Amino acid sequence: MAYNKMFYWSIDDKAYITNVPALPGCMADGETIEESLKNADTMIDEWISLAKELGREIPAEDFAKIESTNPTSVEVASYILDKLNAIDTWTLQKLVYYCQAWCLGIYKTEFINDTFKDYANGPVNKRLFDTHKRRRIVRRDDYQLTHSFSESEQRHMENVIETYGNEDGDTLRQYTHNEKPWRETRGTLKEGESDDKDIANALMMEYYHN
Repeated sequence: MAYNKMFYWSIDDKAYITNVPALPGCMADGETIEESLKNADTMIDEWISLAKELGREIPAEDFAKIESTNPTSVEVASYILDKLNAIDTWTLQKLVYYCQAWCLGIYKTEFINDTFKDYANGPVNKRLFDTHKRRRIVRRDDYQLTHSFSESEQRHMENVIETYGNEDGDTLRQYTHNEKPWRETRGTLKEGESDDKDIANALMMEYYHN
């Protein structure tokens, strides 16, 4: 069964956690990304077996492709805020980043035709940053939802929100700090330093591929 899987490093569990958004409650962990993803495959089989035994509906498999409407980072942010109402700017930036990263990993294509910088506090999209700089909290009313997203885009964003939306900005910052794309782009930079480099799509595609 082909279901999208999303993983992240859990500081509390000291393990990689893989979530299967299409199957409520279907999660697995592992000491490595590969182990976590493999364990998730086992959990998917067990989830489906139990659902069949209980006579419950089994969700349709995720599509292999995403229908793109070429949204900007600000338009993606407006969709996220429409769902979450009010969040801190670190959280917003990381959720938009994961929409891009996971689209590259799962569908091998960009979600947003834009780049993310290796800022000291994690990946940041400059276009979006310019709309909220010097602010800590942003709200739904600040970003009116006007873009018409495809059904597959909406499902993709909602999967990201379900996986990461309950985390605060500090936690999401730490997640990205522990992941290869940001760390490798930063290289030997020290804490707080910045060189304004773009995080390569190829790095995200390789790392987040499941």
